[in-house]
Amino acid sequence: MDVRIEHLSAAAFAPFGEVIATPDAGGVPANDGTARRFDDVARLELDRDGGRPCLSLFCVQPAELPIECTRLERHPLSTQAFVPLGAARFLVVVAPPVGDAPDAARTRAFLAADGQGVNYHAGVWHHPVLALDRETDFVVIGRAGGTDCDIAPFAGDEVVRVAVLPG
Repeated sequence: MDVRIEHLSAAAFAPFGEVIATPDAGGVPANDGTARRFDDVARLELDRDGGRPCLSLFCVQPAELPIECTRLERHPLSTQAFVPLGAARFLVVVAPPVGDAPDAARTRAFLAADGQGVNYHAGVWHHPVLALDRETDFVVIGRAGGTDCDIAPFAGDEVVRVAVLPG
């Protein structure tokens, strides 16, 4: 099954989580007026069932298209945020948080542009982060403590192929 890659936007990604990006307006002055601070740009849920926030760094090798996805993962107890350090495009592959296995027919792929990150809602099926163009470092905000990761093949052992970047 082929999945078309879409540009990442807040509206299109809303069923799966939040896009993390500097808002066009708002915020409050900070640091004696040399900065603007934007609070709560993503809803982090990390403490359910005794979990605690964990800030990690992932160094991700670039993926080459096409990518054949055979399985996805989910975190049923928590959100998980990925924010690249520096300008970097990356690919986000997700499926709705339904069932014991991801649904290939409802899988979507998004191209995150420079300056964007994502925060997956709890339970959303997703592929591990896929860097494009070059090795990329990501700040990952997730949950520590206990077990909170399910990995499953697509229902019916389908394969999802992600191949063409949008123009």
